[in-house]
Amino acid sequence: MRNLCLIFFLFLSLAGYGQPDDVDSSGVGKPVGDAVTKTIGPEGGKISSADGWMELTFPPGALAAPTSIGIQPIENTSVMNFGRTYACTPDGIHFSKPVGLVIHYADSMAKGIAASIPVIRWQDKSGRWSSVEKISFDSVAHTIAGGIEHFSNYSAATTFKLYPVNSRIKVGKQQHFTLVISGIYPDGKRYSGRNGSGAFWKDHMVEWSVNGVEGGDDISGKIIRSAAPYVNNAVYTAPAVLPTKPVEIMAKYMGRVALADGTIAEHIITLATVDIYDEIHYSFTGYDKVGHLEMIDSSSCDIRAYSSGEIGLNNIQNYLPWSDWPERIGQCSYDYPDKTGWKGMVQIDGMATASFQRSEAVSPGAPASGKILVVLKPAMGSSPPYTVHCKGQSTKVPSFPVQANPANIQLEMVPSGGIYVKYGSAGGMNTYKDIHGGQGFSISASRLP
Repeated sequence: MRNLCLIFFLFLSLAGYGQPDDVDSSGVGKPVGDAVTKTIGPEGGKISSADGWMELTFPPGALAAPTSIGIQPIENTSVMNFGRTYACTPDGIHFSKPVGLVIHYADSMAKGIAASIPVIRWQDKSGRWSSVEKISFDSVAHTIAGGIEHFSNYSAATTFKLYPVNSRIKVGKQQHFTLVISGIYPDGKRYSGRNGSGAFWKDHMVEWSVNGVEGGDDISGKIIRSAAPYVNNAVYTAPAVLPTKPVEIMAKYMGRVALADGTIAEHIITLATVDIYDEIHYSFTGYDKVGHLEMIDSSSCDIRAYSSGEIGLNNIQNYLPWSDWPERIGQCSYDYPDKTGWKGMVQIDGMATASFQRSEAVSPGAPASGKILVVLKPAMGSSPPYTVHCKGQSTKVPSFPVQANPANIQLEMVPSGGIYVKYGSAGGMNTYKDIHGGQGFSISASRLP
């Protein structure tokens, strides 16, 4: 089992310092889960958080008298922390012997953590974070453990973190990344606050890559490192066409980290993921006849297709239906009490389900093809009410429900860069019309800038 044991937080043995400093302060998080309390006495005992992700073990003699111990999950307010933060009560209590603390974390939180030197941090009353001096880290069991001498807010954290860890940007757009560091650093010096962090990066280097390619490429996007002294910053530009999967940004700190067993870890790697999306504007116009009325109705929406395969529906617009509203046909006249309050036969009420099947590009730099199917929520329209006056008699014609279109959205992103639109069994490139005798529909799709 891979296990990095007894990691002294960044070179305490080399620097000779006591409690390490940390770069950031933050507000105290609000409760986000159930609190657990348990009375533990001088004989010792154990308590776990309600979610089971944090454990406290009291050895005999840690407490002088029976004490009500509590664990409350709270919001994570620091960029260096991952997972939840936990408020341990009574706040500020000190122990006669170190109390064992174990924090578990999920697979989804572990990406890039093993090489980034994980730590346990605690927050004082001013909001400032400091690190527990001696911890152990199990990358297989996904646990970080250490001994604590007092109660405060505790969280799992990392010494090196690429920020943002997860982001979503549009094709061709840019995202800024920063390799953030916290605490005492590998050369044994103390760097405190943001100015101190800046001083650190003047003497160190970061190598940036995209999907394992230094500097990136046209398929996955390119990343450019900022000039000294800001080498911990870089700008990523997404590719012009949608890739078939999210891209991985890697920042490699070109330095050395001393572990407690005397070994040296070099070239610290920290990872982040970018889910790139393309955006398509879709519109559907329906043409119909209801008795003497000729009606036109339309709706539109924006569709986001992500490299992860997710589909999102945004900016839904349902426009007011239009009719010629004849006032007289022969010797009959017509009154329409409400020309704006009726819903036509085209209505988009949201997405029920969606799928995005993607295929690799046929050549480097060419658009990857993909088929999008969005099944819309069933929607109902209505015909307009009116009164007909004919041959001395007046007859009210009530509104009646009309099954609305479209029922689904079918698009195919083709290698040429166009969008094949389809409804039923027929379709066309970018636009399609099927109108006969004033009845039918037209659809169109285009990429948003």
